[in-house]
Amino acid sequence: MSEKKLGTACLLSIISFITILLNGVWIIINGSPIILSSFKVSSVEEIMNANAFWGRIAFGIPGFAEGYWPYFWLIFAVIILICSILIYKNPRKYRFYGFLAMISSLFSLPIGGGFYVGAILGFIGGASALEWPKSFKETFFGKLIRAVTIDSKFYTMLRDKSETIAIAAFTVIFVSTLNGIGNGLYTYNLNLIKNNNVTATAILLQGNVMWGQEPFVTATSLIGMGVIKWLILSLILYWIGGKITATPLEYDKIARITAFAYVPETIQVFMPLLFSNEPTLSYNWPMSIYVISRIWVFAILVVAIARAFDFPKGKSIGIIIFSGTLYWLLYHMFIIPTLNVPGVEVKFAMPTSSWIILIWVTIAVILALLLGVFKKK
Repeated sequence: MSEKKLGTACLLSIISFITILLNGVWIIINGSPIILSSFKVSSVEEIMNANAFWGRIAFGIPGFAEGYWPYFWLIFAVIILICSILIYKNPRKYRFYGFLAMISSLFSLPIGGGFYVGAILGFIGGASALEWPKSFKETFFGKLIRAVTIDSKFYTMLRDKSETIAIAAFTVIFVSTLNGIGNGLYTYNLNLIKNNNVTATAILLQGNVMWGQEPFVTATSLIGMGVIKWLILSLILYWIGGKITATPLEYDKIARITAFAYVPETIQVFMPLLFSNEPTLSYNWPMSIYVISRIWVFAILVVAIARAFDFPKGKSIGIIIFSGTLYWLLYHMFIIPTLNVPGVEVKFAMPTSSWIILIWVTIAVILALLLGVFKKK
């Protein structure tokens, strides 16, 4: 493995080590998990009765970030640094050192994982080393980064390389897993906050994230739903973008592109780390994470569809708006109620009023017409 190809993996691992070390030292000085909040409070009642917004993020797991525990977890930060050096000097054992770096990055989470950024970078660095001799941008995580940064050349490559369909399917499963974990834990902890004042104190003030059987059931369910959503949206985009506009394009090409458009949904895994004085499933923080991810997906699809069909951006926007409306109607009016889909998307179900739905669809059709969606290519 050349030094040039090793550079990114090693750099990510070194940054991971530095951030985890800083996080660990702060934990040691603090003597407990780090709770960063918008202003200091001492009780759940004070949080709920506050006139101003209150929100918090926690770094570290209570019970594992006190006493001598931080020193133990910092050992794994040192292992990440050592693995980075060894991969660079002895690339023939890249698989072992890369895997060890990935595992060590996860073991840094009890002390905040380098403000979570360090754990992520360490995991990506180790994973990229496993895929030698590929350059970083050709690795799995390299592709994910290119997807979320809306690299138009990347989406052109997806369109033209049929072998990427397997990677696309794995991407959907990976994204749905992280999405499911975030949704499952967030809704589970949210229900605990609403029903138990003692548990609410532990979650909101002490930084706990409670676990149980329910989050795992939700996460597992959302993996399957992620695949269903992918196939449905791909089919709608194929029908509108290909059939209505008479543009010759195979379904699997649209499916490959759509799969990577879902990558921003991975940020929903951070939802259980963020809570506010309005712990409801609404457009308030941390639900803004959900909203941001949806807008991000929309932006990616605009660029990706424009590349796939060789359409102007305006027409691509119209296709996404019209397709998204049909997708939303189908998914939220039929699939969610029928399959009893868990997670935060339930709160974004379609309004039951028929006239509101009619207005929504009418606006989508008008925009599609104005943007030239129904014109033949």
